[in-house]
Amino acid sequence: MKRLLHSLMKRSRHINMRKYLTLSLWIIGYLAVSFGIGQVTQGGMQGWYQALEKPAFNPPNIAFPIVWTILYIMTATAGWNLWRVGADTKLKAIFIAYTLMNWAWTPIFFGLHAIGLAFIWIIALSLLNLAFIIMAWKPAKLSALLVLPLLGWTAFASVLNYAIWTLNS
Repeated sequence: MKRLLHSLMKRSRHINMRKYLTLSLWIIGYLAVSFGIGQVTQGGMQGWYQALEKPAFNPPNIAFPIVWTILYIMTATAGWNLWRVGADTKLKAIFIAYTLMNWAWTPIFFGLHAIGLAFIWIIALSLLNLAFIIMAWKPAKLSALLVLPLLGWTAFASVLNYAIWTLNS
């Protein structure tokens, strides 16, 4: 009996370690891609973005990397959870599409300087995020809850994007 209990505890620790290692890899991977995109578009952030007229409610530049790091960790955790709970292929596809669209916004806005296209893109992105939340609510509620703050931030970012677009058109 003692041997069986010891074996079960050892197996349980191995499963927990593997689970958290997988989560860590999701977060590291998500942050690495996001950081890479930021580095590629850094030039557009320095000169071009600084020269744009911005609304009074524009947050200080330091707020963006802090907020996005937190949101990307939450989003990576949501993705990890989708695979952990065995969500269906359609829900995983929506998550992947959302992630790719989210990553694409930065090069559209800062790389191409396409403020109007970036606004349309972020509206579509927000709608896809909302669809994901609704569809994930029952089968992967944790994933839905983790991306809920992202919906609020992208709603704010949409208003900010629109304001910058109108102020600089």
